[in-house]
Amino acid sequence: MKKHILVAAGLCLFAAGPAVAAPKCLQLDSIYSWKALDNKTLIVEDNWHQKFKVSLLGYCPDLQFNERLGFKAFGGTRLSCVSAGDDVYTREFGIGRQRCPVRSVEFYTPEMQKADEEAAAAKKADEGH
Repeated sequence: MKKHILVAAGLCLFAAGPAVAAPKCLQLDSIYSWKALDNKTLIVEDNWHQKFKVSLLGYCPDLQFNERLGFKAFGGTRLSCVSAGDDVYTREFGIGRQRCPVRSVEFYTPEMQKADEEAAAAKKADEGH
């Protein structure tokens, strides 16, 4: 009898797992934080601490110095995924709101993070000479 109860309990836990799983994309309503690598690239973290690299189509003025950003996905709901063609909005003092189109959104892997950190260190070393 105990064997059947354990199996049934295991099935219930397994069935509940996917309902609370992290989304497979960067959803508008789950953006937790962000960091600008430069004026064309953001690293955005969601509520599940998954990181995404958001590359912008062009130069976005003073992206590294903005304290607030807005994201607009054309899917129409808070559960929409941010993707190519969507927008990031900044607010510039004296200029107002600036629209920065998204080129791509991809998972930000530890390997990508390491490469970005090495590139930033190399750039800093070059500027010091």
